[in-house]
Amino acid sequence: MSSCAQVPLYRQREFHQSPLWRLLVDHGEDFLKVYDSRYGESHGPLPLQSAKVMEKLLRCGDPRYGLTLLHCPECQIHMAVPFSCKTRVCPSCINRRAEVLSHSLAEKLPEGDYRHLVVTLPKKMGLRKRFQLDTRLHRQIGRVVHRVLTRWMARQVGCHRNRREERDQAKPGIIMAVQSFGSGLRPHVHFHILVTDGVYFPDGSYFALGFWDQPSLLSELRHSILKSLVARNCLQPETAKLLESWPLDRSGFSAFVGDPISQPADRPRLQRVLNYILRPALPLKHLSYVEATGQVRFSPPRSVPKVWEHAYDFLAEWVQHIPRARQHQVTYAGHFANALGHLNPKQEGQVEELTDKPRSGKWVKWRTLILRTWAVDPELCPRCQKEMKRAKALVQQHELNRLLKNLGIGLYPTRPRSPPPPSLGQDLEESQFADSDSQVPAGWDDWEAA
Repeated sequence: MSSCAQVPLYRQREFHQSPLWRLLVDHGEDFLKVYDSRYGESHGPLPLQSAKVMEKLLRCGDPRYGLTLLHCPECQIHMAVPFSCKTRVCPSCINRRAEVLSHSLAEKLPEGDYRHLVVTLPKKMGLRKRFQLDTRLHRQIGRVVHRVLTRWMARQVGCHRNRREERDQAKPGIIMAVQSFGSGLRPHVHFHILVTDGVYFPDGSYFALGFWDQPSLLSELRHSILKSLVARNCLQPETAKLLESWPLDRSGFSAFVGDPISQPADRPRLQRVLNYILRPALPLKHLSYVEATGQVRFSPPRSVPKVWEHAYDFLAEWVQHIPRARQHQVTYAGHFANALGHLNPKQEGQVEELTDKPRSGKWVKWRTLILRTWAVDPELCPRCQKEMKRAKALVQQHELNRLLKNLGIGLYPTRPRSPPPPSLGQDLEESQFADSDSQVPAGWDDWEAA
């Protein structure tokens, strides 16, 4: 193997060695042990996927857990690119997934006008707390939202009296994403919806809506959501009546309707909206972590920074946004429902075509995503600027050990261990801090001996 091989810097600054990675190494294992006693009452039970997701996050961008080799035959240069974790809470992986999906949808969506809707639930009567404790409500109430929107839009459309029976079966195209987070990771379940500015009749004809009566839509949404929560025993009937009796502007429910977005004339704006509704809960560039004290700070632009005095408090709020296994976060409904196939139409001879041609319109090349995000082409040779070839993927432990030892990469820096919270000094054994001051995760030194 050439001595010029290296781990590209564009991978190093994604997640590996980021503040979130470092605080997970420092406190992730101990946090899981004390969560129930310290945060179980205030934050609810620990999500089932927390331990598994944290383990995968620690391996994201780490060359010790597998990498792909790129090779330039002219310059004899080898470059090693680590694997990513592909979890649904990793900021770098979510950004790439959002880029792929937004680019694909912006090309496949039919021509016409679209609207960006945001449906927000109130904090009153502990509604947001109920959604935090039972994440199944995200999917269930999401169905209520797009069904109400479908019925309401069908009634608002004007058509000839001979087609009024068909109007009851008219459907808008809906793409809905559920977000459980607000500013600073606070629990705030809301629904982002990209919807057509009109409805499609059963014969495929399109009728524009025109005017959006927001108070009428919000009133129907509030009534249906409260009725659904009562039916699921999440709300008392008396409480639902009280919430519905309040004025719309003071009830805590809201329905934002954005300006029309024309497709394809305003496709870049449409893609930005799709990127926004699919964004991660925690951008890494706004996060900082002080190892000496364990303090975590999140400083988004044009907003008041939020400070957690210790990483345990930050992790307690962060794990609340880890989705359940097989929990849908993006829904296609109405005219865009997967069963109807309007976004991905099947044509005759499609199977034969797919065997000869690469998939288009759905997947974007990895190098293209990196180029869009960091303006760096990862597959160009740093010397001759020609495209490099993929040699092989290394996943075997003995192969990785030999390569990393020869290159002198993949070693963890020795850092002073961050202290635990003062109130938890009795919960943690003192022996775990007395053996070593290294921040290398326990058990990971076995790679050196293999």
